[in-house]
Amino acid sequence: MFKRGVLLLMLLSVNCFFAQKLQLPFELSKDDSTIFLRLPMENQKDSLLFFFDTGAGALLLDSQKAKEFGLKADYKRDITGAGGKKTYESVRNYKVYLDKNNYVDSTSVVLEDMSRLYAMTEKKFDGIIGATILKNYITKLDFNTQMMSLYSFGTKIDYSGYEKIPFKFYNGALIQLPIMMTLNNNEQFSGDILFDSGASATLIVNTPYKEKHDLLSKIDKKISYSSDNLSNSTSYEKGLIKSLRLGSYKIESNELSVSFSSDTEGVSAVKGLMGILGSEIIHRFDLIFDYKDQFVYIKPNDLFVKAFDPFVKPLSLMYNDKRDQILISSVIHNTEAAVKGLEKGQRIVSINGIRTNDIDKYESILKEENKKVIIEYMNSAKEIKTVEINLIRLL
Repeated sequence: MFKRGVLLLMLLSVNCFFAQKLQLPFELSKDDSTIFLRLPMENQKDSLLFFFDTGAGALLLDSQKAKEFGLKADYKRDITGAGGKKTYESVRNYKVYLDKNNYVDSTSVVLEDMSRLYAMTEKKFDGIIGATILKNYITKLDFNTQMMSLYSFGTKIDYSGYEKIPFKFYNGALIQLPIMMTLNNNEQFSGDILFDSGASATLIVNTPYKEKHDLLSKIDKKISYSSDNLSNSTSYEKGLIKSLRLGSYKIESNELSVSFSSDTEGVSAVKGLMGILGSEIIHRFDLIFDYKDQFVYIKPNDLFVKAFDPFVKPLSLMYNDKRDQILISSVIHNTEAAVKGLEKGQRIVSINGIRTNDIDKYESILKEENKKVIIEYMNSAKEIKTVEINLIRLL
Protein backbone atom coordinates (compact mmCIF):
# COMPACT_ATOMS: atom_id res chain seq x y z
CA MET A 1 0.00 0.00 0.00
CA PHE A 2 2.82 2.34 0.93
CA LYS A 3 4.63 1.59 -2.33
CA ARG A 4 1.48 2.20 -4.40
CA GLY A 5 0.98 5.51 -2.62
CA VAL A 6 4.56 6.55 -3.27
CA LEU A 7 4.23 5.55 -6.93
CA LEU A 8 1.02 7.57 -7.30
CA LEU A 9 2.67 10.58 -5.66
CA MET A 10 5.66 10.24 -8.00
CA LEU A 11 3.41 10.05 -11.07
CA LEU A 12 1.47 13.12 -9.95
CA SER A 13 4.72 14.96 -9.31
CA VAL A 14 6.08 14.06 -12.74
CA ASN A 15 2.82 15.15 -14.36
CA CYS A 16 3.00 18.53 -12.61
CA PHE A 17 6.69 18.82 -13.49
CA PHE A 18 5.87 18.53 -17.18
CA ALA A 19 2.63 20.52 -17.09
CA GLN A 20 3.62 23.70 -15.26
CA LYS A 21 3.07 26.48 -17.73
CA LEU A 22 1.34 29.78 -18.21
CA GLN A 23 -0.13 30.55 -21.62
CA LEU A 24 -0.41 34.09 -22.93
CA PRO A 25 -1.99 34.70 -26.35
CA PHE A 26 -0.28 37.35 -28.46
CA GLU A 27 -1.15 39.20 -31.64
CA LEU A 28 1.16 39.52 -34.61
CA SER A 29 1.11 42.71 -36.67
CA LYS A 30 -0.12 42.53 -40.27
CA ASP A 31 3.45 42.64 -41.58
CA ASP A 32 4.53 39.93 -39.08
CA SER A 33 7.20 42.21 -37.59
CA THR A 34 5.71 42.98 -34.17
CA ILE A 35 4.35 40.92 -31.27
CA PHE A 36 1.67 42.63 -29.17
CA LEU A 37 1.01 41.19 -25.71
CA ARG A 38 -1.84 42.37 -23.48
CA LEU A 39 -1.18 42.02 -19.74
CA PRO A 40 -3.42 42.90 -16.77
CA MET A 41 -2.63 45.55 -14.23
CA GLU A 42 -2.56 44.77 -10.52
CA ASN A 43 -6.18 45.90 -10.07
CA GLN A 44 -7.19 43.27 -12.69
CA LYS A 45 -9.66 45.76 -14.17
CA ASP A 46 -7.27 47.59 -16.45
CA SER A 47 -4.72 46.18 -18.87
CA LEU A 48 -1.68 47.34 -20.80
CA LEU A 49 -0.70 46.52 -24.38
CA PHE A 50 3.00 45.67 -24.61
CA PHE A 51 5.34 45.44 -27.55
CA PHE A 52 7.28 42.20 -26.88
CA ASP A 53 10.93 42.79 -27.67
CA THR A 54 13.77 40.32 -27.04
CA GLY A 55 16.13 43.29 -27.20
CA ALA A 56 14.47 45.10 -24.29
CA GLY A 57 16.67 44.64 -21.24
CA ALA A 58 14.43 46.95 -19.22
CA LEU A 59 10.65 47.22 -18.88
CA LEU A 60 9.48 50.47 -20.46
CA LEU A 61 6.15 52.20 -19.93
CA ASP A 62 4.82 55.21 -21.79
CA SER A 63 5.11 58.22 -19.48
CA GLN A 64 1.59 59.45 -20.30
CA LYS A 65 0.11 56.04 -19.45
CA ALA A 66 2.07 56.06 -16.17
CA LYS A 67 0.47 59.39 -15.25
CA GLU A 68 -3.00 57.97 -15.92
CA PHE A 69 -2.37 55.24 -13.35
CA GLY A 70 -0.57 57.43 -10.81
CA LEU A 71 2.91 55.94 -11.28
CA LYS A 72 5.59 58.41 -10.26
CA ALA A 73 9.32 58.15 -10.88
CA ASP A 74 11.50 57.71 -7.78
CA TYR A 75 14.96 57.51 -9.39
CA LYS A 76 16.85 57.93 -12.67
CA ARG A 77 18.82 55.38 -14.68
CA ASP A 78 20.99 55.36 -17.80
CA ILE A 79 20.12 53.01 -20.67
CA THR A 80 22.18 52.43 -23.80
CA GLY A 81 20.12 51.71 -26.89
CA ALA A 82 20.85 51.27 -30.58
CA GLY A 83 21.61 54.95 -31.03
CA GLY A 84 23.25 55.90 -27.73
CA LYS A 85 22.90 56.41 -23.99
CA LYS A 86 20.03 58.30 -22.38
CA THR A 87 18.90 59.01 -18.80
CA TYR A 88 15.33 57.98 -17.96
CA GLU A 89 12.91 58.58 -15.11
CA SER A 90 12.19 55.22 -13.44
CA VAL A 91 10.00 53.48 -10.86
CA ARG A 92 11.21 50.84 -8.37
CA ASN A 93 9.42 47.73 -7.10
CA TYR A 94 6.68 47.43 -9.72
CA LYS A 95 4.66 44.22 -10.05
CA VAL A 96 4.25 43.00 -13.63
CA TYR A 97 1.13 40.83 -13.76
CA LEU A 98 1.00 38.10 -16.39
CA ASP A 99 -2.49 36.97 -15.35
CA LYS A 100 -4.50 37.41 -12.16
CA ASN A 101 -2.39 34.91 -10.21
CA ASN A 102 1.13 35.24 -11.62
CA TYR A 103 3.41 38.24 -11.57
CA VAL A 104 7.05 39.29 -11.65
CA ASP A 105 7.85 41.22 -8.48
CA SER A 106 10.34 43.99 -7.69
CA THR A 107 10.65 45.15 -11.29
CA SER A 108 12.14 48.50 -12.27
CA VAL A 109 10.08 50.41 -14.82
CA VAL A 110 11.53 53.02 -17.15
CA LEU A 111 9.16 55.87 -18.03
CA GLU A 112 9.46 57.41 -21.49
CA ASP A 113 7.40 59.22 -24.10
CA MET A 114 6.93 56.46 -26.68
CA SER A 115 4.91 58.45 -29.20
CA ARG A 116 7.73 58.42 -31.77
CA LEU A 117 7.83 54.62 -31.57
CA TYR A 118 4.15 53.68 -31.58
CA ALA A 119 3.55 56.20 -34.37
CA MET A 120 5.26 53.62 -36.60
CA THR A 121 3.17 50.60 -35.53
CA GLU A 122 -0.38 49.59 -36.39
CA LYS A 123 -1.35 49.60 -32.71
CA LYS A 124 -0.71 52.23 -30.06
CA PHE A 125 1.06 50.24 -27.35
CA ASP A 126 1.59 51.22 -23.71
CA GLY A 127 5.01 49.72 -23.05
CA ILE A 128 7.84 47.45 -24.14
CA ILE A 129 8.65 44.18 -22.38
CA GLY A 130 11.30 41.54 -22.96
CA ALA A 131 13.89 40.46 -20.40
CA THR A 132 11.37 40.96 -17.58
CA ILE A 133 9.69 37.78 -18.83
CA LEU A 134 12.69 36.01 -20.35
CA LYS A 135 14.82 36.23 -17.19
CA ASN A 136 12.08 34.67 -15.07
CA TYR A 137 10.66 31.90 -17.28
CA ILE A 138 11.58 29.47 -20.00
CA THR A 139 9.68 31.23 -22.77
CA LYS A 140 8.22 29.51 -25.83
CA LEU A 141 6.85 31.45 -28.81
CA ASP A 142 4.62 29.59 -31.28
CA PHE A 143 3.88 31.87 -34.24
CA ASN A 144 1.40 29.51 -35.91
CA THR A 145 -0.89 29.51 -32.86
CA GLN A 146 0.24 32.98 -31.68
CA MET A 147 0.78 31.69 -28.15
CA MET A 148 3.48 32.46 -25.60
CA SER A 149 4.01 29.65 -23.09
CA LEU A 150 5.94 30.31 -19.88
CA TYR A 151 7.51 27.51 -17.83
CA SER A 152 9.36 27.51 -14.53
CA PHE A 153 13.09 26.96 -14.97
CA GLY A 154 13.84 23.24 -14.70
CA THR A 155 10.55 22.18 -16.29
CA LYS A 156 10.86 19.37 -18.83
CA ILE A 157 9.89 20.65 -22.28
CA ASP A 158 9.53 18.86 -25.61
CA TYR A 159 12.31 20.21 -27.84
CA SER A 160 11.55 17.87 -30.75
CA GLY A 161 12.32 19.55 -34.07
CA TYR A 162 14.20 22.46 -32.49
CA GLU A 163 17.84 23.31 -33.04
CA LYS A 164 19.73 24.23 -29.87
CA ILE A 165 21.98 27.30 -30.04
CA PRO A 166 24.08 28.45 -27.06
CA PHE A 167 24.31 32.15 -26.36
CA LYS A 168 26.02 34.54 -24.01
CA PHE A 169 24.65 37.67 -22.42
CA TYR A 170 25.40 41.17 -23.60
CA ASN A 171 25.08 43.69 -20.75
CA GLY A 172 23.52 40.97 -18.59
CA ALA A 173 20.16 40.69 -20.34
CA LEU A 174 20.41 40.56 -24.15
CA ILE A 175 21.08 37.46 -26.25
CA GLN A 176 24.39 37.47 -28.13
CA LEU A 177 25.07 34.67 -30.63
CA PRO A 178 26.90 34.10 -33.94
CA ILE A 179 25.57 34.31 -37.50
CA MET A 180 27.10 34.26 -40.98
CA MET A 181 26.41 36.61 -43.89
CA THR A 182 27.24 35.83 -47.53
CA LEU A 183 27.48 38.70 -50.00
CA ASN A 184 26.48 38.45 -53.66
CA ASN A 185 30.18 38.16 -54.56
CA ASN A 186 30.24 35.02 -52.33
CA GLU A 187 32.46 36.59 -49.65
CA GLN A 188 31.43 35.38 -46.21
CA PHE A 189 31.47 37.33 -42.97
CA SER A 190 30.62 36.09 -39.49
CA GLY A 191 30.33 37.54 -36.03
CA ASP A 192 28.13 37.95 -33.00
CA ILE A 193 24.78 39.72 -33.20
CA LEU A 194 22.20 40.81 -30.65
CA PHE A 195 18.98 38.83 -31.04
CA ASP A 196 16.57 41.77 -31.15
CA SER A 197 12.97 41.17 -32.23
CA GLY A 198 12.22 44.83 -31.53
CA ALA A 199 14.20 45.81 -34.62
CA SER A 200 11.98 45.65 -37.68
CA ALA A 201 14.82 44.57 -39.95
CA THR A 202 16.73 41.55 -41.22
CA LEU A 203 20.23 42.51 -40.08
CA ILE A 204 21.65 45.89 -39.06
CA VAL A 205 25.44 45.82 -39.40
CA ASN A 206 27.33 47.86 -36.80
CA THR A 207 29.39 50.84 -37.93
CA PRO A 208 32.80 49.46 -36.81
CA TYR A 209 32.17 46.06 -38.44
CA LYS A 210 31.06 47.76 -41.66
CA GLU A 211 34.17 49.93 -41.74
CA LYS A 212 36.61 47.19 -40.72
CA HIS A 213 35.55 44.96 -43.62
CA ASP A 214 34.86 47.83 -46.07
CA LEU A 215 31.45 46.29 -46.71
CA LEU A 216 29.84 49.19 -48.56
CA SER A 217 32.41 48.90 -51.35
CA LYS A 218 31.37 45.26 -51.79
CA ILE A 219 27.64 45.96 -52.17
CA ASP A 220 26.59 46.58 -55.79
CA LYS A 221 23.73 49.02 -55.23
CA LYS A 222 22.72 50.93 -52.10
CA ILE A 223 20.00 53.26 -50.90
CA SER A 224 20.10 55.72 -47.98
CA TYR A 225 17.34 56.23 -45.44
CA SER A 226 16.75 57.21 -41.81
CA SER A 227 14.84 55.54 -38.98
CA ASP A 228 13.73 56.55 -35.49
CA ASN A 229 14.56 54.64 -32.31
CA LEU A 230 13.97 55.41 -28.64
CA SER A 231 17.05 57.62 -28.41
CA ASN A 232 17.26 59.42 -31.73
CA SER A 233 17.08 59.15 -35.51
CA THR A 234 19.76 57.15 -37.33
CA SER A 235 20.91 57.16 -40.95
CA TYR A 236 21.44 53.84 -42.72
CA GLU A 237 22.46 52.44 -46.07
CA LYS A 238 20.75 49.32 -47.36
CA GLY A 239 21.92 46.79 -49.91
CA LEU A 240 21.21 43.27 -51.15
CA ILE A 241 23.14 40.20 -50.01
CA LYS A 242 23.00 36.52 -50.95
CA SER A 243 22.15 34.83 -47.65
CA LEU A 244 22.17 34.78 -43.86
CA ARG A 245 22.86 31.69 -41.76
CA LEU A 246 21.47 31.21 -38.25
CA GLY A 247 22.53 27.92 -36.71
CA SER A 248 22.27 25.38 -39.53
CA TYR A 249 19.49 27.31 -41.31
CA LYS A 250 20.26 29.37 -44.40
CA ILE A 251 17.92 32.18 -45.43
CA GLU A 252 18.53 32.98 -49.08
CA SER A 253 16.71 35.28 -51.51
CA ASN A 254 17.40 37.60 -54.43
CA GLU A 255 15.51 40.25 -52.42
CA LEU A 256 17.33 39.76 -49.10
CA SER A 257 18.65 43.12 -47.93
CA VAL A 258 20.57 44.26 -44.86
CA SER A 259 21.15 47.71 -43.37
CA PHE A 260 24.47 49.33 -42.49
CA SER A 261 24.51 51.66 -39.50
CA SER A 262 26.27 55.01 -39.31
CA ASP A 263 25.98 55.35 -35.51
CA THR A 264 29.02 56.61 -33.62
CA GLU A 265 27.61 55.77 -30.19
CA GLY A 266 25.27 53.21 -28.68
CA VAL A 267 24.92 49.49 -29.38
CA SER A 268 25.27 49.93 -33.16
CA ALA A 269 28.70 51.51 -32.61
CA VAL A 270 30.10 48.67 -30.46
CA LYS A 271 33.28 47.19 -31.95
CA GLY A 272 32.81 43.66 -30.60
CA LEU A 273 29.53 43.04 -32.41
CA MET A 274 28.67 42.33 -36.03
CA GLY A 275 25.29 43.96 -35.50
CA ILE A 276 21.63 43.38 -34.65
CA LEU A 277 19.45 40.57 -35.99
CA GLY A 278 15.84 41.77 -36.32
CA SER A 279 12.31 40.43 -36.48
CA GLU A 280 12.29 39.91 -40.27
CA ILE A 281 14.57 36.92 -39.59
CA ILE A 282 13.74 36.05 -35.97
CA HIS A 283 9.99 35.67 -36.51
CA ARG A 284 10.57 33.01 -39.18
CA PHE A 285 11.26 30.59 -36.33
CA ASP A 286 9.28 29.24 -33.41
CA LEU A 287 11.47 29.95 -30.41
CA ILE A 288 12.24 28.66 -26.92
CA PHE A 289 14.40 30.85 -24.68
CA ASP A 290 16.17 29.39 -21.65
CA TYR A 291 17.99 32.22 -19.91
CA LYS A 292 19.11 30.01 -17.03
CA ASP A 293 21.08 27.54 -19.16
CA GLN A 294 21.70 30.14 -21.90
CA PHE A 295 20.22 28.39 -24.91
CA VAL A 296 17.80 29.54 -27.59
CA TYR A 297 15.99 26.83 -29.53
CA ILE A 298 14.81 27.55 -33.09
CA LYS A 299 12.42 25.73 -35.43
CA PRO A 300 11.18 27.08 -38.79
CA ASN A 301 7.51 28.09 -38.77
CA ASP A 302 5.12 29.03 -41.59
CA LEU A 303 6.87 32.41 -41.98
CA PHE A 304 10.17 30.72 -42.85
CA VAL A 305 9.19 30.49 -46.53
CA LYS A 306 7.63 33.96 -46.66
CA ALA A 307 9.05 35.84 -49.64
CA PHE A 308 11.05 39.02 -49.20
CA ASP A 309 9.37 41.84 -51.12
CA PRO A 310 11.34 43.64 -53.84
CA PHE A 311 12.47 46.99 -52.44
CA VAL A 312 10.14 49.37 -54.27
CA LYS A 313 8.59 51.64 -51.62
CA PRO A 314 10.28 55.09 -51.76
CA LEU A 315 8.78 56.42 -48.53
CA SER A 316 7.68 55.20 -45.10
CA LEU A 317 4.61 56.28 -43.18
CA MET A 318 3.58 56.88 -39.58
CA TYR A 319 0.60 58.09 -37.54
CA ASN A 320 0.31 61.51 -35.93
CA ASP A 321 -0.08 61.76 -32.13
CA LYS A 322 -3.88 61.39 -32.29
CA ARG A 323 -3.58 58.55 -34.83
CA ASP A 324 -6.19 60.23 -37.02
CA GLN A 325 -3.76 61.26 -39.77
CA ILE A 326 -1.01 59.50 -41.70
CA LEU A 327 2.30 61.31 -42.13
CA ILE A 328 5.50 60.66 -44.05
CA SER A 329 8.14 59.35 -41.63
CA SER A 330 11.04 59.15 -44.11
CA VAL A 331 11.84 59.35 -47.81
CA ILE A 332 14.59 57.36 -49.53
CA HIS A 333 17.31 59.77 -50.63
CA ASN A 334 17.61 60.61 -54.36
CA THR A 335 14.39 58.85 -55.34
CA GLU A 336 11.73 60.42 -57.54
CA ALA A 337 9.64 60.92 -54.40
CA ALA A 338 12.42 62.98 -52.79
CA VAL A 339 13.14 64.97 -55.96
CA LYS A 340 9.46 65.86 -56.35
CA GLY A 341 9.27 67.35 -52.86
CA LEU A 342 7.99 64.65 -50.54
CA GLU A 343 9.48 65.12 -47.05
CA LYS A 344 9.26 63.80 -43.52
CA GLY A 345 6.29 65.20 -41.60
CA GLN A 346 4.03 65.91 -44.57
CA ARG A 347 0.48 64.62 -44.24
CA ILE A 348 -0.81 62.08 -46.75
CA VAL A 349 -4.27 63.12 -47.98
CA SER A 350 -4.77 60.29 -50.45
CA ILE A 351 -2.94 57.76 -52.63
CA ASN A 352 -4.52 56.90 -55.98
CA GLY A 353 -7.66 58.66 -54.79
CA ILE A 354 -7.96 56.41 -51.74
CA ARG A 355 -8.42 58.16 -48.39
CA THR A 356 -7.88 55.88 -45.41
CA ASN A 357 -6.44 55.79 -41.91
CA ASP A 358 -5.00 52.33 -42.56
CA ILE A 359 -1.23 52.58 -43.08
CA ASP A 360 -1.13 48.98 -44.27
CA LYS A 361 -3.43 49.87 -47.18
CA TYR A 362 -1.15 52.67 -48.35
CA GLU A 363 1.97 50.56 -47.78
CA SER A 364 0.62 47.78 -50.01
CA ILE A 365 -0.04 50.28 -52.83
CA LEU A 366 3.48 51.70 -52.52
CA LYS A 367 5.00 48.22 -52.93
CA GLU A 368 3.48 47.59 -56.39
CA GLU A 369 6.45 47.46 -58.74
CA ASN A 370 6.24 49.19 -62.14
CA LYS A 371 3.06 51.03 -61.23
CA LYS A 372 2.36 54.76 -61.15
CA VAL A 373 0.88 56.28 -58.02
CA ILE A 374 -0.66 59.68 -57.47
CA ILE A 375 0.04 61.01 -53.99
CA GLU A 376 -1.95 63.91 -52.61
CA TYR A 377 -0.28 65.51 -49.59
CA MET A 378 -0.28 68.61 -47.40
CA ASN A 379 2.98 70.55 -47.15
CA SER A 380 4.29 72.65 -44.25
CA ALA A 381 2.39 75.69 -45.57
CA LYS A 382 -0.87 73.69 -45.30
CA GLU A 383 -1.17 73.61 -49.09
CA ILE A 384 -2.54 70.51 -50.81
CA LYS A 385 -0.11 69.27 -53.45
CA THR A 386 -0.17 66.32 -55.86
CA VAL A 387 2.72 64.32 -57.29
CA GLU A 388 2.86 61.34 -59.63
CA ILE A 389 5.59 58.78 -58.94
CA ASN A 390 6.76 55.70 -60.80
CA LEU A 391 7.31 52.78 -58.46
CA ILE A 392 10.51 51.10 -59.57
CA ARG A 393 12.84 48.60 -57.95
CA LEU A 394 15.31 50.56 -55.82
CA LEU A 395 17.68 47.65 -55.10
